[in-house]
Amino acid sequence: MVLAGCSRRDGSVAAEPTSDQRREFPDLIDHHGVPAAAEDWSVTPFSDQGAWFGFALPPLDRTDLFGGFTGPFLMSRGRWLGPRLAQLELDCEGAVSAVGLPGSLEQVWLSGKLRIVQSLWFDSSQTAVIRARICNRGDEPCRIDLAWNGAVFPDMATLEPGRRGVLARTSDSTTVHVTADRSLGEVRIAGDSYRMSLAEALTIAAGDSATVTLAVGVVPADGPSPDLVSLPAAIDASYARNLRRWGSYLAAGDSRREPDDPVRILALKSIETMVNNWRGPAGRLEYGGLFPSSNVWYFNGFWAWDSWKHAVGLVRFDPDIARDQMRLMFDHQDDLGMIADVVYLDANEDNWRDTKPPLAGWALEEVFTVTADIDLVRDLYPRLVAYHEFWYAHRDHDRDGLCEYGSTDGTIVAARWESGMDNAVRFDHTEMLPNNARAWSMNQESVDLNSYLYREKLALASLAAALGETADSERWTAEATTLRGQIRSAMFDEATGWFYDIHIDTGAIVPVQGPEGWTPLWAEVATERQAARMRAAMLDTTKFRTPVPFPTVARDHAEFSDGYWRGLVWLDQVYFAIDGLRSYGYDADADALTRQLFANLEGATVPGRPLRENYNALTGEGRNVKHFSWTAAHLLLLVLAEQ
Repeated sequence: MVLAGCSRRDGSVAAEPTSDQRREFPDLIDHHGVPAAAEDWSVTPFSDQGAWFGFALPPLDRTDLFGGFTGPFLMSRGRWLGPRLAQLELDCEGAVSAVGLPGSLEQVWLSGKLRIVQSLWFDSSQTAVIRARICNRGDEPCRIDLAWNGAVFPDMATLEPGRRGVLARTSDSTTVHVTADRSLGEVRIAGDSYRMSLAEALTIAAGDSATVTLAVGVVPADGPSPDLVSLPAAIDASYARNLRRWGSYLAAGDSRREPDDPVRILALKSIETMVNNWRGPAGRLEYGGLFPSSNVWYFNGFWAWDSWKHAVGLVRFDPDIARDQMRLMFDHQDDLGMIADVVYLDANEDNWRDTKPPLAGWALEEVFTVTADIDLVRDLYPRLVAYHEFWYAHRDHDRDGLCEYGSTDGTIVAARWESGMDNAVRFDHTEMLPNNARAWSMNQESVDLNSYLYREKLALASLAAALGETADSERWTAEATTLRGQIRSAMFDEATGWFYDIHIDTGAIVPVQGPEGWTPLWAEVATERQAARMRAAMLDTTKFRTPVPFPTVARDHAEFSDGYWRGLVWLDQVYFAIDGLRSYGYDADADALTRQLFANLEGATVPGRPLRENYNALTGEGRNVKHFSWTAAHLLLLVLAEQ
């Protein structure tokens, strides 16, 4: 087992073990802080194993809080249960460190002749382990009457004694168990706080150490108390599993580079961000996936096109989560073949007003390429076919084989959501057309949508071939060839050398240059000549080669700004642009743009600075939500693709 060493009796500190490579990457995400109230979102909780709860670290200047971990934060409610649920009562006379490592939180402090090393990690989606190793640095044995105390925020929960610990019961039928690995003596509860002590004092010989452990479990109200900590051998095995898993993640995060290489820091920060946003099966959700971010209340669900992108990033370091991310969205497909825009823990909150751009086939093909999981393909292929055919049945208004974004309720706002580019300039003058009682379309055919559908047909052909469905594979290939010809001829403008959306009635272009235009490069729809024309505009500093490259509308457009999809840079679109250039042999451009991106994204390669939802194209300033999953997924893909 790897633990920080105990200080010697002469006051020196034993060398830290070198086998734990995680120690080379401290505080990639800043998990320090104490919430002022239950609704305080300023502190970023640490989570792992798909848990729906998380913890944070006390700031170094708050030695009064050492011995406890901030929280827990309950993801399903978006609330902190309390400032500290279990604080070890040993006076902190000198804080040595409070650090977030990949896969764990750790704090080290001194109390008289004692040195305490306390670690927190997740054993499962329901259980976090808190272990304190207490080292006697003195010349004589010491005897300690050990106790913990904790508190919850008012109205968040009621406290009561539990089996070898304390229970906090919330109003939404969640019970948080705090369970000790040793017999307890007195347990006192006073309103929103408690104190519990060990039945027997600890005696620690000079130069020796003792370990005490708590489990914090978050389970349904009638669920069993976590029992893990009653077996020290199980704790050792749990820690070892955590170490191995995170060791594999570190290896996946571009191990070609040295630990202090900023690009490797970026890769591992991306992995940590995704894992921190991972929520496992819960309630009606049989599979887990990634929140877009755990740092705002409105992202506590699972979005469709986010999920496809997440899966492609996840499979690079944890194929099991990637598989679950795919299954999660398909598990909530309706009778039309449509997949909801968003799926939540509470079905009443699901958004069925629209779906999201079709990237599921690409994602499934990517997952299959890495895992060779033919059973996953066999299960999801018919559902993917139904989703693909949904677009042509309900989003092709004039039945010409070119689809439109739309909605189920006829509103333009939901149709814009369906595009994923909510307030994009290209939709400023869009109107809605009825298709049937459950479907409406925009009055423009979008080039990105049809390029995605082309890429889906290629994925379907490949997956069908893997299943031995030769006729299906040939059908999809033929359909892809037809669609490719339509996009090339109808959506490329020779005068400007760009792909555009087109008006459904006249075929005239919607004269806005945005990232939809380079989607045909990523999908490999464009001809070589068209790609060369596109490259020229993509590398033009007055258009798309801004300091942070590839804004969501051309820099020389009158509406260019730092508004959401009106000029900010989104990393998924950057990935499509750079990968599209690679697809046509422009590897030198792709590498140069990748390096420019990494250099100019505010804080991206700096430990402790969050990956943001989007960025200002001219200054690199991070905007909107912190710790954004698809930013992390695409940055990891860009790191691994750089040559």
